[in-house]
Parts: sequence; structure tokens; C-alpha cells
Amino acid sequence: MTLTLVYRLNGLVGLLWAASMWFGTDMMAASYGWEVTQPMVTMSQFLAMSFLFIGVIFIMLPNWTSEEQLKKATVTLILLQIIAVALQVFHVTSGAIPSGGMQYFGIALSLLFIVLFYWKSR
Repeated sequence: MTLTLVYRLNGLVGLLWAASMWFGTDMMAASYGWEVTQPMVTMSQFLAMSFLFIGVIFIMLPNWTSEEQLKKATVTLILLQIIAVALQVFHVTSGAIPSGGMQYFGIALSLLFIVLFYWKSR
């Protein structure tokens, strides 16, 4: 496994999130016990576009940079992913979102990517 592959796999996860937020707002909201409203659907579509952009950037970044530049960029991306995991843990522990298998899987997957990014950038 190479750093390039880790970037692309992480990008694919971002694309999956984008698709689920764009097309699965009702299902996602139901899993949290939330009522679906038009503003929620609009915000979900906006966030889906953000995930789409991020996913494409992760997939394409290895093509746009050298291996050494990619390693340097990885440090910043690891820090951002740590912040994202901390926020998700906060939301679960504060009760803002229900705890359950999907949340724990998402946290574990993010932690796995953090480890892989660190390992492959050394």
C-alpha cells in the first residue's frame, strides 16, 4: 500500500459520503431520529458538494504533486482528520447524535486513515 493509494481510498470514502448525503438525506436523518425538513435537505446537499470537492481533491492530489510534496501535505491533513474525529467523538459523547455502530465505525475508519497516512508518509 502506498501513500497515493491511501489518498485515493480516503477520497473514495468522501465520494461515498457525498452520494449518501445527496441521495440519502431521509435515510440518514431517520437513523438519527431527526425529522426531515426542507432546510435540512438543502444543507445536506450543500455538505454533499463539500464532500464531493474534498473527495476529488484527495483522489487527484497525488497526480498534482510529487511524492515529497504529498508527504508534506499529509501532516496538515492528518491534523484536520484528528480534529474531525474529535468533533465526532464530542457529538457522540454529548448526545448531539446517537451513539451506535455507524458512528463507531466512522470513528474507527477515520482513525485507520490517520494511522495509514502517518505510516505511509514516513
